[in-house]
Amino acid sequence: MSIDNITSKILSDAGNAADSSLTNAEKTMREIINNAKSEAEEIMKAAAEKAQKDAEDLKSRKVSAAELQGRKMLLSAKQEAIKKSFDAAIDKLKEMPEEQYLSFLADEIVKIPGCEGNLILNAKDRESIGKGLIKTVNDRLQAEKVVLSNDTVQASGGFVLKKGNVAINSTFETILDSMKDELTNEIANALFK
Repeated sequence: MSIDNITSKILSDAGNAADSSLTNAEKTMREIINNAKSEAEEIMKAAAEKAQKDAEDLKSRKVSAAELQGRKMLLSAKQEAIKKSFDAAIDKLKEMPEEQYLSFLADEIVKIPGCEGNLILNAKDRESIGKGLIKTVNDRLQAEKVVLSNDTVQASGGFVLKKGNVAINSTFETILDSMKDELTNEIANALFK
C-alpha cells in the first residue's frame, strides 16, 4: 500500500467518522430539543392548570366572602328593623292618652304582690300624673301603701316600686327587654315572611 492510499484511507475513515459523529450529534441534538419541547409543554400545561385551579379557588373564596357579607348585611338590617319595632312599641306606650296611661300604670302596680313602698317615676310623669296615680293606686288597695318618691328614674315611662332594698323595675325599657327574647322571633316572622 502506498502512502497515497494510506492517506486516502485515513482521510476517508476520518470523513466517515466525522459524518457519523455529525449524524449522531444531530440525532442527539434533535432528541434533546424534542425532550426540551415536551418538558416545556408539560410545564406550560401544568402552569396553566395550576393557574386555572388558583383562579377557581380565588373566585370561590370571593363568592363565599361576598355571600357572607350579604348575610351579615341582611342580619344587620333585620336586627335594625326589630330594634325599630321595639322603639315603636315604646313610642306607642308614651303616646297613650293620659287617663289610659294612668289606668295602665295603676293596674300594673296593684298586680304586684304585697304592693307597697315608694313609687319612682320619670320626671315628666312625676309632675303630670304622679299624685293622681298615687291616689288611684291607694284607692284600689284601700290603704295608704304607696308613696310618691322624690327620686326620679331615667326611663321613657313606667315605674319602679321600691321597698327597702327591693326594687321592682317596671319601666317600659325593662318590660320590653324582658320580652325581647320571647318576641324577637315573632317580630322577625311578621316582618320577614
